Amino acid sequence: MDELSFRRTIYAEPNTTDPDIIQAAKDDPAKQVFWDEVKAMDAQLAQAMSIPVPENFADKLILRQGMDEFSQKRQKRPWYIALAASVAMVVGVSYVTLFAGNNGLANDIYAHINHEYMNKEIAMTGQHVSQNVINEKMATFNGVLSGEIGDVLSANYCYLGTIKSLHMIIKGKTGLINLFVVDNNNSKELKEDFSTNGLVGTSFLLQSAKIIIVGDDKEQVSHLQTAAQSAFRF
Repeated sequence: MDELSFRRTIYAEPNTTDPDIIQAAKDDPAKQVFWDEVKAMDAQLAQAMSIPVPENFADKLILRQGMDEFSQKRQKRPWYIALAASVAMVVGVSYVTLFAGNNGLANDIYAHINHEYMNKEIAMTGQHVSQNVINEKMATFNGVLSGEIGDVLSANYCYLGTIKSLHMIIKGKTGLINLFVVDNNNSKELKEDFSTNGLVGTSFLLQSAKIIIVGDDKEQVSHLQTAAQSAFRF
């Protein structure tokens, strides 16, 4: 597939499951990186549109209405118009992030671990990610995976608000576990342990990076933490 056709398809539908697109990304690492970046921006926009509008804040209400309208019409627009709209929306994303509160980073994490989002990520990756592919992406964080952390079903870049991370989805004994790698300087607000609606999370520092693990089973989260502490190097 030529570069122009690949980019037009990704701009129009970042979460496409087109077999030709998936194969083209597997054959060309540069295409895969480009796809990861566009998906991350798309997820960031979706997250911004889902944040509740504060009461008695007219300007923000207008912004939210504009975002909802953008969401409904995005799929109907030509790819080049959709791209221009996405760039313009970055300003709105930054504005809404100011109102996320002290738990902003935790909320961003939860937005990336719903089942619909994870199923799309796994479908596009192909059910298994090799250690070599993971380490290609880990290079962004000056890190390396040198040990076993389990069966990694997906490993893609995503944005937690404005913070770039590497999001891995790992198969546990009874369900899926999420592991995020972020630069420590951008994640100091996150509490060591956090939880909500049946999900439990933990975070810990490894040299220059922070590892964040979230799942629905405390024992599995703890087990992956132990494995990650010895498997990652930064």
